[in-house]
Amino acid sequence: MRAIALTGPERVEIVEVPEPDLLPGTVLVDIDRCGIGGTDLQAFRTGEVPAPAWFGHEWSGRIVEIGDGVAGRFVGERVVGAVPPPCGRCRPCHAGLGEHCEEALALIVGTHPTASHTGGFAERVRVDARRVHRIPDGVDDSNAALAESAAVAAHAVGLADQRLGDVVVVVGAGTVGLLVAELARLAGAARVLAVDVAPARRELACSLGADAAFGPGPEIGRWLAAAGHGLGADVVYECAGPPLAVEQSLLAARHGGTVVLVGTAVPPAVIDPADLVARHLTLRASRGYTIGDVHRALDLMADDRFRVAAIHERMVGFDELPAALAELSSDLSARRKVLFSPKD
Repeated sequence: MRAIALTGPERVEIVEVPEPDLLPGTVLVDIDRCGIGGTDLQAFRTGEVPAPAWFGHEWSGRIVEIGDGVAGRFVGERVVGAVPPPCGRCRPCHAGLGEHCEEALALIVGTHPTASHTGGFAERVRVDARRVHRIPDGVDDSNAALAESAAVAAHAVGLADQRLGDVVVVVGAGTVGLLVAELARLAGAARVLAVDVAPARRELACSLGADAAFGPGPEIGRWLAAAGHGLGADVVYECAGPPLAVEQSLLAARHGGTVVLVGTAVPPAVIDPADLVARHLTLRASRGYTIGDVHRALDLMADDRFRVAAIHERMVGFDELPAALAELSSDLSARRKVLFSPKD
């Protein structure tokens, strides 16, 4: 079968690889769509991934074969790949910390023995049956490919303890930031401000329900002075990553407010503990998501309450994927989500 192989920094190749063999407890999935995510672009730039299956992990598809010992799945079922349930055997699970299950992390990253030798930038993948989740009726294949990003957003909003009527700022209007802004509104935010360097992303954020969108600058403070009663934001979601974005997120929060870190600061950001204490800020880090987050995201899509279609802009096939990776990597801030389809 055909697949995309990462062969070095900013180098990918279309290769012919063997079909993945089924193992007990696994299923074979025919890929319909695979989103190009931020971690894929980071891998493209560096030429490094924790495991081959991690390169292209935001996929939707159909089960075409079922391995021994798999119950409750059937050929033709539409599924997304996501986090499995906690194993119940590792040390975090025994301590009641299933959200930090070591086996679940190995399965999602692709370092588990059942992982495929490619990610979703391929015609088919082998995946542990515990990792696949049914796509509800009413959610098309393209929108379903955003289920993992949507689950990441849902996890962040759940961590914030956001209250009805809160003033919310979302720093970074990439895929996850746009989804966070939508979910913050659904969770009862009275006002939502999006902050992004790209005008196109700011415009999209407003079309998806943000009250306003600005680039980094004094407009943020002026907006908060009016919308936040001069106090600042109740909740700030940092979804960009650069150190400046982290610093702006902390400045935007009111005394006693909450800042949720969703992006990964590269290089590391400088945080002043004295300021956190003086302003009594709650700082939370949101990593990944849970099964419940996946189900909530898919259910909201099925009910047409979560508008994800506007976030992806086009589809590419094998021949176009290398150029799309290069384009997105060089101009990440100005683009919407691009989906790969091996059938195009």
